[in-house]
Amino acid sequence: MSLGQLSEQLRELGDDELVAEFRRRELERRRTEAELAAVVAEAERRKVHRSDGHRHTRNWLRAEANWSGAQVIRMRRLAELVTELPAVGTALHSGHIGIAQAEELARAAANPRCGDQLGDAAALLLDQCEQLPFDDARACIRRWETLADLDGAHRDRQRSQERRVAFVGEHDGGVVVTASGGSAMDAAEMTAVFEAFLEIEFRNDVAERTRLHGPDAPASLLPRTDAQRRFDALQAMFRAAAANPTVSPPVPIVVNLIVDHRTFHDAGVDHGLIDPDDPDTPPEPVERRCETASGVPLLPEDALRGALTGHIRRIVLDGASAVIDVGRKRRLFTGVAREVAKLLARHCESLGCTVSARFAQIDHLTEWSDGEGPTDLANAGVGCGRDNRRKHRLGLRAERRPDGLLNWYRRNGTEMRPVGRRHVADHAETDAAIRRRVDELGSLDAA
Repeated sequence: MSLGQLSEQLRELGDDELVAEFRRRELERRRTEAELAAVVAEAERRKVHRSDGHRHTRNWLRAEANWSGAQVIRMRRLAELVTELPAVGTALHSGHIGIAQAEELARAAANPRCGDQLGDAAALLLDQCEQLPFDDARACIRRWETLADLDGAHRDRQRSQERRVAFVGEHDGGVVVTASGGSAMDAAEMTAVFEAFLEIEFRNDVAERTRLHGPDAPASLLPRTDAQRRFDALQAMFRAAAANPTVSPPVPIVVNLIVDHRTFHDAGVDHGLIDPDDPDTPPEPVERRCETASGVPLLPEDALRGALTGHIRRIVLDGASAVIDVGRKRRLFTGVAREVAKLLARHCESLGCTVSARFAQIDHLTEWSDGEGPTDLANAGVGCGRDNRRKHRLGLRAERRPDGLLNWYRRNGTEMRPVGRRHVADHAETDAAIRRRVDELGSLDAA
């Protein structure tokens, strides 16, 4: 069948049939990718590149498939991973994880400093890759890398700090600003300052649009583009610094750090700031959290140092990801529960949305108007304005799972679930599924 004939057939499908066709082909794509990785792994084992005189498998892949260098690297990593950890290949082949998730695991496995430890956390990381949105799963994998190789992370931070550089100058009648290096803490702090100024510029545009066109005017009538506001926010930062060289900018700046209780406690003990006690059972690396609110991993000692700074606020979580300490930073706004609910989600919790939680709203999962929806963190959903309105308009419903994620349902009761994700009701079922998967893979290996 030609592509044109397929396009004609697709035009005849109803919406539900078209969605089903997309999901079917996505599962086929994942299966094909896993099988292709297995073929490349076998070709690598046999050294088939030698038959045509190629020096390496990468040259053979370029010659046979006309791939780019980046494609060759990704496939060779994936081929090596499915050989070393068949569970990943099985998860990809059966469609439970996507190609991007498998490639991210392959990248971590190729890390020369800690990749050989990936097998110890593979089952948990695979479950994260299946259940979480891609960006959140990637953050979990990189969090694991940081904790699995603290010495290497220290060296990377030191190298980045030594190579820090910035330039501000004129080019072709305009300004050029570049900077790189520093630490993750530097990035979190500078980003928080920039976003605070950017929010002021955005609010100014909203106020001007409302003045000219009324409160219900569309976003397209904002007087500046997002790119223009970003430039103007940076310029406002420079002007504020020039006007007040020894005073912080006159805007509320808070850098939020999220850290689990055990990590925060151990860092304090290591630096003599907290008395040691009988430790609880330490959490698995993938269950630890020590990062900025945007998900950038931090070294524990950086989080501890940041917690002692005036505009840094620590958010300490217990083993169930419940907030047990919001630090000592106080702001002029009321509603700490609102802020904490946003911090526990990195972005809008509607499926497929990536709007930052910073710009999202807090809404009741079980409606308060129904007389059953309490106003507490367990019933708080983080959603952007558009998705909150869409939820009410389409009658969508969300339920918070014991692991903190949301299951979404349409008005007719059918579940909205990404391709390949299995329904997991609670942690017990999650653990049982992991154990079954490991047992199945062991049986396959034995066979």
